Amino acid sequence: MKQKLSDLIEFGADQGNVKRTVFYDIKRNKLFVGDSVPFPMIFLPGAGLSYATYVLTETLIIRGVFPLSLSFLLMLLLVLYQFKNRRERTIVEIEPYEIPQDYFTTQRLNGFKTYALIVLFAFISIVFAWFYIMFGSFLLLFLAVVMWYCFLLLLLSGQFKKSKYLKILENIDKGKK
Repeated sequence: MKQKLSDLIEFGADQGNVKRTVFYDIKRNKLFVGDSVPFPMIFLPGAGLSYATYVLTETLIIRGVFPLSLSFLLMLLLVLYQFKNRRERTIVEIEPYEIPQDYFTTQRLNGFKTYALIVLFAFISIVFAWFYIMFGSFLLLFLAVVMWYCFLLLLLSGQFKKSKYLKILENIDKGKK
């Protein structure tokens, strides 16, 4: 059956197969599986625009936190647009998914790993941004923007929603046994 991606939550790869994604349908409260939806990478134009914003604001204002914050905010807006556009335009072919025996344990463990990655990317982007403000190197700014972009992708990928609905599904599954 065909379904709009905006009506589904992407739970992640199907048992390690990154070409197949497990989707959660909120209305039916069930898991489905279908082909993975590629993420449209607009990183290079976004990074260029973010850097241009930084350089422009730096010439108008003193070098420091404000120009960097403005360029990071611009990157956030680009990624939000990218996520929204991807979800609204994409239609996926899905089929019912049989939950494997260790599915909930594996997903919970993957969730913890994702939370750790989110915190790590946030920390690394802050460190690189601070180093850039202290020492001023294009490479440091580029690395800060890359880490910030990775942080945003992970943060906005719906890990918090996944955790919520995983608990709901797990409680329903326990009730059946």
